[in-house]
Amino acid sequence: MIIYYLHEKDGVFVLSMLISFLKMLPFILFYGLILFIIYLYLKDKYQNQHSILKTHPLLGRLRYIFEMIGPEFRQYWFLNDKEGRPVDRDTQETIAKAGKYANTVIGFGSKKDFSKTDFYLTNSMFPLNVDELKVDNRSPITTYTYQIINESITSRKEKRNQKTIKPWHLTKDNSIVIGERRNHPFKVKGLLGISAMSYGALSKSAVKALSQGVAISGGSFMNTGEGGISPYHLSKVYQVLEGTSVPTDRLEKKVYCFIKEFPHASNFQLEKKFGEEVKETIQQLVDKEIIEERGADLIFQVGSGLFGARKDGKYCEETFLSNALRPEVKAIELKLAQGAKVRGGKLPKEKITPEIASIRGIEMGKDVESPNRFPLFKDMDGLFTLIRHWQEITGKPVGIKVVAGDEYSFDNLASYMKETGEAPDFISIDGAEGGTGATYQEMADGLGLPIYSGILILDQTLRKYGVRDDVKIIASGMLATANKMATALSLGADLIYVARAAMNTVGCINAGKCHTNLCPVGITTHLPHLEAGLAVEEKRFRTANYLTTMREGLFMLGASCGIDSPTKFGKEHIALRRSDNEVKKYTDNTNLVELHNSQTTIPIEKERELVNS
Repeated sequence: MIIYYLHEKDGVFVLSMLISFLKMLPFILFYGLILFIIYLYLKDKYQNQHSILKTHPLLGRLRYIFEMIGPEFRQYWFLNDKEGRPVDRDTQETIAKAGKYANTVIGFGSKKDFSKTDFYLTNSMFPLNVDELKVDNRSPITTYTYQIINESITSRKEKRNQKTIKPWHLTKDNSIVIGERRNHPFKVKGLLGISAMSYGALSKSAVKALSQGVAISGGSFMNTGEGGISPYHLSKVYQVLEGTSVPTDRLEKKVYCFIKEFPHASNFQLEKKFGEEVKETIQQLVDKEIIEERGADLIFQVGSGLFGARKDGKYCEETFLSNALRPEVKAIELKLAQGAKVRGGKLPKEKITPEIASIRGIEMGKDVESPNRFPLFKDMDGLFTLIRHWQEITGKPVGIKVVAGDEYSFDNLASYMKETGEAPDFISIDGAEGGTGATYQEMADGLGLPIYSGILILDQTLRKYGVRDDVKIIASGMLATANKMATALSLGADLIYVARAAMNTVGCINAGKCHTNLCPVGITTHLPHLEAGLAVEEKRFRTANYLTTMREGLFMLGASCGIDSPTKFGKEHIALRRSDNEVKKYTDNTNLVELHNSQTTIPIEKERELVNS
């Protein structure tokens, strides 16, 4: 009884103290806030770093708050759907719909400002029906899409469903062949692929999601970026083949059932589930033709830093061949320039992990900036000597990546090709609007021409010297939607690269923090707690859905223009409509090149004269 009384008395005392504290809490908070404000006032007044805080203590802090949250307010509240840069809200919504729902259907009409100068596709009076298209849909893709159940202002209820969609591949006769003269030409059945983004610029989760998405979609391809080839570029996905029976071996049965339940399970998933020893089991199931193995077709990019082709800081052919001869690598690309920087790449030290340092052959704790130019050559002779050497020792297509600076940017290149009979197997052309993980603002804004101008200049220059048939052109630079891709193909491109659109499919919100290692959605960070936000098993299907939906869009636009394959887009299918209502058609013989959005200093009368001549 005494013990119970004491406990009861203690409880009453504690309760009484708690009530007293709660009564005093408003006063504590009020006077605490007053003291904190006085502290901030004195701190601002007597500091010597920020002028606005020194002259306007406390009030000046609002400026920094508004400056910090300004980009988010502009992105979501103040900019209209077509104003955002580098990716406007309308484009990002299209990418998201393609990734989540595998369609791009809208209602009520376009939000585009049709009064501005822009390119338009020329529709046919007698478009083709779907059954008249030269398309290969014999290998449907098992994927996951979302269905909206209910949507309100504050919430959206969705259901994730397994779905089979058409791949929209090119037929064998219409496939794009890169390097026809090589021992191992690269045959492409999907007109678009993932552009150069290295492991380092991207997290391992982002590289996994993109490479596995490419593998699931089939037919497309992925550029490794200049950071070398990582294990994540080499991701494999598996699917049970139809008509096969459950294996009798215990581990084989478990793996089989897992893949059956989770189509396109990756090698990383299987190793996490069953351990390292599952590798041998997987290979046995593949050999027995019980499961199918898929991986991304890679274009191995080598930049001026020679990552993936160096040892002890210098070019090493053994290292180069160890990567270039991988079966996953279908072509090699020499990066001479990039739209957002037109120089060597930059990787801040904050983003360098021991694994990245090992793959690239670099030191930890130091910013890595590739040289402006390759140390292996300094003129056309040196460039083509290296191209020819790599073509010979690998038997694979070798190309270059360039940016147009003016109308005559590629005359020396095309002239050399004409005189010597030598040529890269493909040329990747990037636009000034191209993105990057890290560059300098003055370079991103001031170097190179936009992609439509670049394609036109490159295509016309090669035609002028009679060497256009020797190379394929791959175009990149915010060609995120099917109509922009079709425009690029019409102006002269053969294939399309997408980079930021691909990042959007795996969750990019355009935060602009790629260079800080603080990407809030785990795409361009190597911090584990942030990278964990990117769910690879989910986002890879969005990448696959986006790629297939864009391929479908290209076929549908082609049908609207009266052609049975998007590979047949040409300059006859494109028109430039000016803001003054003048409409201009391009031809392969047009000598005039103007900047996109009609940013030209040539008078219209002179322009007409040039076009007519």
